[in-house]
Amino acid sequence: MPVNLFVEDGGKICLPEEVREHYGLAQDTPIRVIETRGGILLVPLTDEPMNEDLARELDDWQRLGAASLEMFPYNEDAET
Repeated sequence: MPVNLFVEDGGKICLPEEVREHYGLAQDTPIRVIETRGGILLVPLTDEPMNEDLARELDDWQRLGAASLEMFPYNEDAET
């Protein structure tokens, strides 16, 4: 579900309702921002340690590096 978002006043980013529901993001849910070489990942922050699936996925992304950007081509016609 590719979506173009914009950073608003004060650095706010508004996630679509479908994304918030899918990841259980309610108002005031803390988010971990993980910087990668080609962008950022937003991960809901909990008291639980990072699970093995997420750690493996992050490792896979890091190994892909810039080549991973080709998996998500920029589409000027995409809805915002």
